[in-house]
Amino acid sequence: MPSSDYTTAVGGGLKLKGSGIDKKKKKKKPKPTESPAESSKPSSDIAKPPTPGDDGVKSPSHTPGRALSPDIAEQSIKEGGGRRKTEAERRHDETRRKRLEERMKRDGVKTHKEKVEELNKYLSGLSEHHDMPKIGPG
Repeated sequence: MPSSDYTTAVGGGLKLKGSGIDKKKKKKKPKPTESPAESSKPSSDIAKPPTPGDDGVKSPSHTPGRALSPDIAEQSIKEGGGRRKTEAERRHDETRRKRLEERMKRDGVKTHKEKVEELNKYLSGLSEHHDMPKIGPG
C-alpha cells in the first residue's frame, strides 16, 4: 500500500456541521492548604452533632452515608414498637381484612380434597370445546 493514501488525513476530533459553539475547558480550583496546627488533628476526633436516628453506634462496615448497619436499624425498629403505618396503609390493611373475612363467610374453610372435587365437577360441566386436544401418538 502506498503511504500517499493517508497523507491527507487530519488528526483530532470530528467537526460536525452546526456545532459553532466550542466548549471551553474549566479551570480546576486549587485545594486550600491547611495550617500545620489543623493538619495534626485527625478529622475523626472532631465532635459532630448527633444526627437523627444515630444512637451513637457506628456501623461495623463504616460505610459512608449510613449511620447504622441494617441489623442494628432493624433491631431498633423492633424495640421501638415497630414502624408506624401511614393513614393510607392503615385503611388498606382494614379493607383487606374485611374482604378476607367476607370471603371466609361466603366460601367457608375448605380442605384441599374438597377444592379438587369442586374443580373437577366444574371442568366436567364444560363443553368439549374446552377439552385439551390429544397431541402425538397414543
